[in-house]
Amino acid sequence: MIKTFIFDLGKVIVPFELDNNIKILEAACDLKHADIREKMFAAQELILFETGKITARDFFVFLKNLLGLRINFEEFARAWNSIFSLESILSEDLIEKLSKNYRLIILSDTNELHFEFIRQNFPILRFFDDFVVSYKVGFIKPSHEMFEAAIEKANCAAEECFFTDDRKGNIEGAKEYGINAVQFVTARQFEEEIKRLKLL
Repeated sequence: MIKTFIFDLGKVIVPFELDNNIKILEAACDLKHADIREKMFAAQELILFETGKITARDFFVFLKNLLGLRINFEEFARAWNSIFSLESILSEDLIEKLSKNYRLIILSDTNELHFEFIRQNFPILRFFDDFVVSYKVGFIKPSHEMFEAAIEKANCAAEECFFTDDRKGNIEGAKEYGINAVQFVTARQFEEEIKRLKLL
């Protein structure tokens, strides 16, 4: 019997497009889009930021030096958060319905700047009971540590949880941990799946 729904955040609840912030950073330095992308995603500091090992300001100083950025921290924060569109993917109606019958948990690989922006701009998060985010846990999915933290917040056994994520590797990791899981493709596909399983 399912007691808790565990949701990934990006591309499940919250839409985003990574290239949006790269375009803004491109205007603030002398590097081209492809070079910025390559340097940023190859940097170990990005993982350190996502797992809370360095602060937002530490990450900004690193990127400013790496890319030669001509912006201050506040401008960087706005650029960094520009990846998000402000309309949620799953409807508030669906999440509210689920919240009446299940405990709801967010399980996300994210950093402090993104998460605080999301909390301030997506009222749908008010229906969730708890949040497990990589920068606070110190690990990213599909590590057992992340799933273990989610199960602890769920207040039930792994087999009593239902998880969805847009990344196949995270779904496989959840199943290895004993969690029921289905890959998220579209809002309609997800809703049809939980109806098929008689969870809605």
